[in-house]
Amino acid sequence: MRPGDALPATRSLAEDLGINLHTVNKAYATLRDEGYVILLGRRGAYVADAPADPAAGMGAAELGAALEKLAVEFKASGGTREAFLAASERVAAGLPGEADHVS
Repeated sequence: MRPGDALPATRSLAEDLGINLHTVNKAYATLRDEGYVILLGRRGAYVADAPADPAAGMGAAELGAALEKLAVEFKASGGTREAFLAASERVAAGLPGEADHVS
């Protein structure tokens, strides 16, 4: 598939594959989170453009906003700053090819 190509609707894909609709929704959400798919609500899902630099990730501002949201949700659930940082380090250490970069 090429960037901009439409993906099948979640409902029809679930029916075609004989799997639960929620499984397809979760798969599409994971693909979105990893940058492979753009979800446009009722307009559908589309293949995302590849970054110009294959090593490029989320921008600093976008990463900061996402981390802030997670930190606020974690704190609201009773978590501590130290627990959030420890969990973040464990997750980062488990990323493929990233174990050597976590300090």
